[in-house]
Amino acid sequence: MPSYKKDVKIPGKSADEIYEKIQGGIERFLSKTPIGKFDLSKDAKNRAVEVKSAMFNGTLSAREGVMVVEAQLSFLAAPFKGKLDEGIEKWVSKTFGA
Repeated sequence: MPSYKKDVKIPGKSADEIYEKIQGGIERFLSKTPIGKFDLSKDAKNRAVEVKSAMFNGTLSAREGVMVVEAQLSFLAAPFKGKLDEGIEKWVSKTFGA
């Protein structure tokens, strides 16, 4: 499976603030995408959310001022990396006003 990694800078936001937004909005974000069924697990201690689906397996984690997206994409999803970038940037802009 092709890999995908993106560090999204969110200046002025703490890791806790970023994690709260991720864990609070990820289900809504994913429900708007054509990935089908997915499993979601949240790890508040490590400020991370893990998503598993037929299209990809990934982790979103929060650090000071940064959201880290790491995923393994299915071969069907790999050509849509650009759309994934757009979706992430749009969500960050809407959620954090960045």
